[in-house]
Amino acid sequence: MTVLGAAPAPAGGIDFGLPGDDIRLGATRWPGAGPPVVLLHGLASQRRFWNLVVPHLVSPAGSGLPVLAVDQRGHGDADRPAGLYALDQVAADLAIALDAIGWSRAIIVGHSWGGAVAATFAANHPQRTLALVGIDGGTSSPVPVGRDRGEVRTRLEPPRLAMPPAELEAMIRSRATTSATSADEVAAAVLPIFEVGTDGLARARLPFDLHMQIVDTLLDYDAPATLARVRAPMWFVACGWPGDDAEQRARADAYDALARTVSQARFMRWGGAIHDVPLQWPALVAGLIRTVADEVR
Repeated sequence: MTVLGAAPAPAGGIDFGLPGDDIRLGATRWPGAGPPVVLLHGLASQRRFWNLVVPHLVSPAGSGLPVLAVDQRGHGDADRPAGLYALDQVAADLAIALDAIGWSRAIIVGHSWGGAVAATFAANHPQRTLALVGIDGGTSSPVPVGRDRGEVRTRLEPPRLAMPPAELEAMIRSRATTSATSADEVAAAVLPIFEVGTDGLARARLPFDLHMQIVDTLLDYDAPATLARVRAPMWFVACGWPGDDAEQRARADAYDALARTVSQARFMRWGGAIHDVPLQWPALVAGLIRTVADEVR
């Protein structure tokens, strides 16, 4: 198998392997000063997803924040063991990884599924969490009251892409639709999600069955109960605004209800933002992270 878009890390980052719980994780590290920042990708993604955000956090001279982007188990360059993908297990990997690089505490930032991992880590390891940041993730219990679990699970199935690499790259480049990002930057951040098989077709590196196994663990995530155990400062961003779709309205109502319940957290909505806002508005995402770092410094 050949990984697509295997470009060097941006802004002078150093790629290396890190230990998890009896596995190896992929990682990229940038030196700096101030509160350390850990970046956790979403389901089926990988650490290069943060390519566009990182340059706004670090500098080639090392005067920015220290940053670590991690390939979580099963993803990217990390090992892909059978079973053991519960959120507690993935969060335990991160604790071991931080031990390996000598970071006692860090700001934990997660996107999408990574937001649930980040929240679980913050709840399970309060002494190691300087702050928790969820980027369109970590605030939703995926099976709302009254919804059928099987129906929700089916909705979360990934597309089974199998297409020529050139067509896939053209599709990804077409999504770089704002002046804040370029097609080259988006392609470098997204293409490593895919690999080319012996038949010459590009597919997701995360197999479908494993993807759905992780979806099952996410369907068990209880956002209110998890966040109630977090003692660190919390910031959450919801992307987009509710429209006429009933599911969107229900999601917005649940987000607002959680904001009223978890009073120690800061909840925001970014109108016009897409789910993959780190690719759409990387400077804005980095600005939020820098604001958090300033407050906990």
